[in-house]
Amino acid sequence: MGATLFRAQTVLFLPTVEMFGGIAPNGWFGPWLSDAILGFLVPIMVFLFLTRRGIRIWGGLVLYHAVGAFDYSQGLITQFISPMPEEMASPMTVYVGIGLFMILQLIALCLLFRRDVIQHFASQA
Repeated sequence: MGATLFRAQTVLFLPTVEMFGGIAPNGWFGPWLSDAILGFLVPIMVFLFLTRRGIRIWGGLVLYHAVGAFDYSQGLITQFISPMPEEMASPMTVYVGIGLFMILQLIALCLLFRRDVIQHFASQA
């Protein structure tokens, strides 16, 4: 989760969307807005992970990482359909960055489904 904290900075990219008079295609509005929301949720999710236990917390973590991975997949699709201008970032940087962090979200999601992790959260309800 900490590795995806940078998502909060995407709120700064929103003015560059064409609908706001910027240079980035309007298709980036959704991914950047959801990135910003997920980025601001990171400290809350880390706090819950470190201080609370229970199957509801486990479910919240699974949901957070599933939505995060889906959001990154949407970013990859958006880059393919409406590429970000080269003035903002090179296509390779966008694909590698988004793809890497999508893989990290999927790894975290897979780790949450390990039997010992589920038992850890379920046993402390």
